Amino acid sequence: MSKSLKKYFFEIISLVVAFIMLSGCAGSNVGSAGKGEGLKMNIDEKKDVVNFNTIKEQPTASLAARGNNKARGLDMVVGNVVSIATDAIKNVIANEQKKYSAAYQFALTDLYFYDQLSNEGPFDPVGMKFSGFRVSRTFINNTGNTDTAFTAGFSLDTTNAQEILNNSIFRLRLDYFQLKYAKAKVAAGNDKKLNMDMEISFQTSYVNQDGVLFDNVTLGKFYLLIRSAPLDSAAENYKAYYEELKGKKLTGRSFIVPRSFGYHKEDGEPKPGYSQGAYTIDVKVKENSKDVFISKVISDNTGIMIDSYKGDAIKIINKSLQGNR
Repeated sequence: MSKSLKKYFFEIISLVVAFIMLSGCAGSNVGSAGKGEGLKMNIDEKKDVVNFNTIKEQPTASLAARGNNKARGLDMVVGNVVSIATDAIKNVIANEQKKYSAAYQFALTDLYFYDQLSNEGPFDPVGMKFSGFRVSRTFINNTGNTDTAFTAGFSLDTTNAQEILNNSIFRLRLDYFQLKYAKAKVAAGNDKKLNMDMEISFQTSYVNQDGVLFDNVTLGKFYLLIRSAPLDSAAENYKAYYEELKGKKLTGRSFIVPRSFGYHKEDGEPKPGYSQGAYTIDVKVKENSKDVFISKVISDNTGIMIDSYKGDAIKIINKSLQGNR
């Protein structure tokens, strides 16, 4: 590329930058809803959420000896520990401060996966009580009142109990999901839609029977990728869009929480056994209402920019502008 063409090319880029800065000044009334932000996460627990007695007999299973979902030898070894569910919210991820992007994070710790201790082993699934969780984000609106920006609920997928029993793996489903306001800025010319990525991870710390410590181990991750979600409740497809999401199976999977080796009191004496499985849920949310034009052009078309002549450069810019309208 000649010096004159290079100069011409970068003059065009400069004009585009100025155009974006000017067009980005105005914002939609459904964006930048972050004043007085409140992030809330709740855990849902049920006794014996998975009924393993419904599974047909398998050659190596001994379910008959574990009737009524009670593990052998546990009649006197029932745990009384209740999930404390400590709130561990982190409001903002530092590297996500882009104009049309926003990020925030939910977390709950001091949770217990099972409602009783076990003599069977670290992955004994009997007594699972984790059934799901809910998240919501609120903010203070222009009238000074607390308003809900978005809410979502997730539940344990119980349609394949055999996978939980045989492979020690569980999956999640989306119960409900609704967006009304974005934390990210939404341009005035935007059609009031938002992209949202959610990453859900389960972590635990435990010790095995050999005394080996495992600290902050990630058991699994789930992903929910929402695209072009309407923010305007008056839009024609608003209700239908969110109805269609109900029951959606999340991408990913997680191992059930391993029980930590320890001791319990039985018949007046300390006996070895396995805990109720302490764990943490961490949910990272990223919003995006619009691609950042310059970063998109540079990252997607760096090679073309360097090698292109004037005509090709203009084509790249025109194409990118059309994609961001």
